[in-house]
Amino acid sequence: MNLARSSETGAGHALVLGAGISGLCAARALSEVYDRVTLVERDTLTGDGTVRRGAPQGAHVHSLTVRGANVLEEFFPGFADELAADGATLVTALSEVDIVFFGSLLHKVPLGTVLQAGRPFLEERLRAKVCAAPNITLLDGREATAPLTTPDRTRVTGARLARSGTFEAIDADLVVDAMGRAGRGATWLAALGYDKPTEQRQRVDVAYASRRYRLPPGALGPNKALLVGATPARPRGLVLTQQEDNLWVLSLYGFGRQDHPPTAPDEFLLFAQELATVDAWEALRNADPVTGVASFAYPHSVRRHFHRLRRLPDGLISIGDAICSLNPIYGAGMTVAALEAAALRDCLADGTRDLPRRFYRSAAKSVQLSWLFATLADRSMPQVPGTRPALAALLAKSFRATMRAAATDPKVAAAVWNAVSLTGSPADLARPHIIAATLRNWPREKPEG
Repeated sequence: MNLARSSETGAGHALVLGAGISGLCAARALSEVYDRVTLVERDTLTGDGTVRRGAPQGAHVHSLTVRGANVLEEFFPGFADELAADGATLVTALSEVDIVFFGSLLHKVPLGTVLQAGRPFLEERLRAKVCAAPNITLLDGREATAPLTTPDRTRVTGARLARSGTFEAIDADLVVDAMGRAGRGATWLAALGYDKPTEQRQRVDVAYASRRYRLPPGALGPNKALLVGATPARPRGLVLTQQEDNLWVLSLYGFGRQDHPPTAPDEFLLFAQELATVDAWEALRNADPVTGVASFAYPHSVRRHFHRLRRLPDGLISIGDAICSLNPIYGAGMTVAALEAAALRDCLADGTRDLPRRFYRSAAKSVQLSWLFATLADRSMPQVPGTRPALAALLAKSFRATMRAAATDPKVAAAVWNAVSLTGSPADLARPHIIAATLRNWPREKPEG
């Protein structure tokens, strides 16, 4: 297949490798500037709501934060309402959500709408929206194996694809690596004679186990979600959310191998009983499971500093988890993908000249605070490899005091939620009122859990 590379009216042809959340959002941004956008996906897309091989995390809890939903609304006005009409759950945080962080239940103050839906449900409907654009084409069942370049390797001109033992080349003016945290684009840079971006890795050794249930109506009262976070003394957590079609998904997680959740159904429920509130446990005991228990391991978070590279070829950018992959317990992955796509859209508004460098600088700003918040939270857990005990103890005390304040002070609760959901800046937790409230709640005794 050989697609023309130029046009008299636009920027030509963009090739997006990967049709997950980040690739779909990127394709939408590119479609405003490029005459044609081709999405290439390794998986064969069945559209039947099953978890695809390239997104094994799809069986676990997913929520789209207020910030992420706002970006998708900019790209697709009315999208959240359409998803809700199709069965997704819209939740008012925090008034319809119980969040227990470091042993404290956050104050129930209304702070915005969260979209709760399974990953396959959301991805399939987002894909349909994106591919409805007349200049976007989707090719599935194909894997990108290598970039095409000019002889001097200063510009990437397309990609080589493999499909069922055959190969094809697609020419493009821009190639976007949205193939996930493995970082294919970074490897391609090295193969072309460029430096690979430096990496930050935060070892977390988190594992998930999840199962879907049908709960009795009103089993959790007015609540549509429960989140119980891990603590240093009990490095286990639980998330229970209502998703599409009134199904609920229970995801359990743990830091460190000895606290990874089991996958045997009876042991899975015993793990949940230790963490669940009384109402949630009663609901789960009487719930009907509709799936088996799925597991997923997440060894480390990773951030690649593309923005620090001095030399970059034209015509190639990486996006999404290829730039920054965060510990999924913080629920920021889809929102970060949307924010990076918004950064790409804003860069494209100023043209395509020097796009890789400009985009990487903008994307770095988009993920900086999310990375900082997530890594600080991880380092409050002494089970995280490489964490210094003194730092972990200090961070744990700080988080515990902040959450104690957030249990009674709506301003502190709002600041905590805005930091976690990326609706605001984690820097807001350093405001004078928040600091004063935290200090008033500073633990003076040895914490119990």
